[in-house]
Amino acid sequence: MVGYEIETQVEKDAKLHDFYRWGAELVSRLRKQGHWADITDPMSGMALFTASGPSLYPDVEGAEILLRYNQVNIGACFVLSHPQWGTNVYPGTAFTLAPIDVVKSILNDMQASGFS
Repeated sequence: MVGYEIETQVEKDAKLHDFYRWGAELVSRLRKQGHWADITDPMSGMALFTASGPSLYPDVEGAEILLRYNQVNIGACFVLSHPQWGTNVYPGTAFTLAPIDVVKSILNDMQASGFS
């Protein structure tokens, strides 16, 4: 999703709002089961549903370190390069203390109900 054309900006905004909607649903479902969860705003790195601390979370750097994805320097910033989709991605991060089986179950339920 690299580019400065109006179409690219519109798509980036749409994907950002998709992530907010998806993330809010994920956090809500996890919290209903008694688990702490939050997502970070990919634009600012700040937590969206809990008080932010003194540090911001860099989604691109996080994906590089934790998932071993590559970064691409486009001049003004770095963008993520996904192994399959290249730079046609928009990174977003969710955090939770829930057990992995709970997370997987919720994600499967969300996908089955139309959240992707």
